[in-house]
Amino acid sequence: MNSKGLLLIGIVIPHLMMVPAQEKITITQFDQYYVLLPSGNLKATWDITILPEGIVKSMILHAFFSKRAYVNDVVVSDAQGSLNSRMIDRESVPLMEITFRERLVQGEEYHFTCELDVWKAVDIGETEGSFTLLTGYNFPIEKLNVTTELPAGTKLRNYFPADGKVTSGETSSIFWSMGSVPAGYNIQISVSFDLLSQAFADNLFADGVNLYTLHDFDNAVEKFQQAQEIYQSLNFYEKVTECSVYLDRIEGMKIGLPVFEEALTLYQDKNYAQAGSKFTEVQAVYQLHQISTDEVDGYIERCTTYLEAYSELDRGDEQADVGNYQEAVDHYTKARELFSQLGDTVMMAQVDSLIQQITPVTPQPTDAPAERRGGNVLVVVGLLAALGVGGALYVTKTKKPVPVRTEDEIREEMRQLKARFVYGEINKKDYEEQLASLEEQIKNQT
Repeated sequence: MNSKGLLLIGIVIPHLMMVPAQEKITITQFDQYYVLLPSGNLKATWDITILPEGIVKSMILHAFFSKRAYVNDVVVSDAQGSLNSRMIDRESVPLMEITFRERLVQGEEYHFTCELDVWKAVDIGETEGSFTLLTGYNFPIEKLNVTTELPAGTKLRNYFPADGKVTSGETSSIFWSMGSVPAGYNIQISVSFDLLSQAFADNLFADGVNLYTLHDFDNAVEKFQQAQEIYQSLNFYEKVTECSVYLDRIEGMKIGLPVFEEALTLYQDKNYAQAGSKFTEVQAVYQLHQISTDEVDGYIERCTTYLEAYSELDRGDEQADVGNYQEAVDHYTKARELFSQLGDTVMMAQVDSLIQQITPVTPQPTDAPAERRGGNVLVVVGLLAALGVGGALYVTKTKKPVPVRTEDEIREEMRQLKARFVYGEINKKDYEEQLASLEEQIKNQT
């Protein structure tokens, strides 16, 4: 519901409602003051100054407010006291007839006041209200001023035209002024306002929460501020605090949300170190502004687990490169457990492949004593054969040229090859062939 305001006031319509013809009178000053009541009634005060153009004994004023409204009571008085007055109805048009004490003298100004008690002139709903006034005069008016005071516990929503002046305090009022109104014209005034009730404030608050959830922060701020103003006027300080909390959260979301989106992009790109750092920044902002950090905490934990898993994977590669296969398997197993916690089945499968690659190389347990006793002859034969082969290899080795790459360089290439296989850059067959070639190069250097 918009709170900016529209007051339909001062629309001059020719010959819409005419009052009966009567003696010529000019209204030099006509001040109308309306106090709208929460009950739907209103109190009206008309201060009128007239200038007779002849001998005047009475005058008739149009007193129509709306179809449902009616004048319950009227009191007319001048400086000397009460004047005779009565309400008459001609062709369903309510008129107020005023009789003066004596005939007024031509050319001399005369001032009197009308106090009207008008019922059912204001339409009051559950959350809003409106007031429409339609008045017409069979006299020219040199200066017309109209003031409408809103009921207590309401806030002006709409008013027109733009030259109406709004004043605010415990109650709001609208002032409008017009000069040189010809005889036989009618003036329409309409005012629309919101009821500052708890139910209305609660609706604004609920709208703010929904907009906050949708990250429509600008509109959410407007709703929370409107609700907070009403709660303040009703002295509901606990609800005022709730509005303040949401307004503070919105400030934090405006700061933290862009950083969160940046962190999410880094996370999706598997840049877990930088993503974790950004998520930590968001966490600090959200904590400062009383925003839930459950989602951010979850991402920080996943980044930490991923970093730990890849660290174990790298340690396994390092141990495998230097031939410590059992320690490599231990690190790979820890890495697999961490990837399992993350639900990353792709990395779990790649770690399984690495473990399968080095498992055959893992040293086997020593044979049982009974088996060793049965193979003594074979051991001797094997030893002699090994000596013969060793001699042949020695001769060959002395004639071999100096290797182009060092053993450390070859092992580094092996480590890089395993990393490429883990991250899916090469298939298993190419990996096994290249790994066998590199292992053969190392053997040739020993």
